[in-house]
Amino acid sequence: MQLQDSTSLPERDDTHSRSWPFWSATLRVLLLLGMLTWWLSVLARVTTNVPSSVDAPSLLRPGVTQLPDSRVEFLGDWVMQTIGTESFVATRVAGDRLRFGFVGTELGIVVRAGPDAGSISVRIREGTRNDSASREVSTILNLERSSARVETLTLGKSLAPGVYVAEIRNEDSAELALAAIIVHSRPGVWWAWLPPLGLGLLGLGASLHAWWNALVTALGWWKLGTES
Repeated sequence: MQLQDSTSLPERDDTHSRSWPFWSATLRVLLLLGMLTWWLSVLARVTTNVPSSVDAPSLLRPGVTQLPDSRVEFLGDWVMQTIGTESFVATRVAGDRLRFGFVGTELGIVVRAGPDAGSISVRIREGTRNDSASREVSTILNLERSSARVETLTLGKSLAPGVYVAEIRNEDSAELALAAIIVHSRPGVWWAWLPPLGLGLLGLGASLHAWWNALVTALGWWKLGTES
């Protein structure tokens, strides 16, 4: 007579073994998201080319500054003019000038050129102190045209990141009318975005794929799908 062994080993609880890969994949996704967020914030500060230590409220920051503005010093006999929808700060006195400080890598102005305009001189000096060691860029522009029109002129570009003082001077007894000052901060290392961003997105995609597989396995969806 044979005895049938009715005892059976308890089934192994593999809940922990299924859930651990899911939590591990979730942790990797969260770490990658945190690293990408931090890296993008660092690159945003690095590629703006604006020194973070400069907080002087009197400096013009990157963007368009409509004139007049309290941060821009007008020296001479300046008046306000409105032509159509455009407003200008204008003078017709030779030697009148405006001076301002700015933070950026490129400087431009919105000016009215025409038959009544003349020549202007532009000086852009590095730093806020007037000493012989400061680097300076000077140029002379002729605003005389056959017909009156509003133009955007670049006064200085490809400047090293830093603080500058600019002075625009009316050289002739002709009209100088300015509407706005434009400051740019061109990213000098824009290509630095591409490798970390591309690698980060690839890593995030792979981690999300692994996370999804771990979730399917932890919930038993894969097992149910194969049994059906």
